[in-house]
Amino acid sequence: MYKRILIGVDGSPESMKALRDAVRLAKLLNATLDLLFVIPPRIYAQCAEQDIVVHEKNGSATHTSLLQMEENELFDSIRAVTKEEGYEVAIHTRVGDAVEGLIEFSQSHGNDLIVVGSSGKGMAGRLILGSVSTGVVHQSQVTVLVVKPE
Repeated sequence: MYKRILIGVDGSPESMKALRDAVRLAKLLNATLDLLFVIPPRIYAQCAEQDIVVHEKNGSATHTSLLQMEENELFDSIRAVTKEEGYEVAIHTRVGDAVEGLIEFSQSHGNDLIVVGSSGKGMAGRLILGSVSTGVVHQSQVTVLVVKPE
């Protein structure tokens, strides 16, 4: 059936539910699981250069970009889910349009299933099925599983 599953995650509750469902499905099918986090260019431009100070528990302070801090928090949440489920996932990051990123990644990596949440971050996307999920469903050459929220 499906041997290589791609999950699109943006940190929204819907995408984290999609992650949990994708991990469970991958376990059942003994499939590999790729995770793609696509950063919109506007967000990248705004946040990559914003330097913030992070205070460590030992009292030291380090500098990091706002984007890196958010990425680290998201990846920690992803690793917590996959550890809880006991399954390995390869995490990938791209800058660009989320729909194009998911489609291009699935084509270049041979994914035969794409899993997305029904909506993600963004008010306009919440008004309908979701701009990313709709775009992926219409443009993908492989099966797309759209996970509904609880």
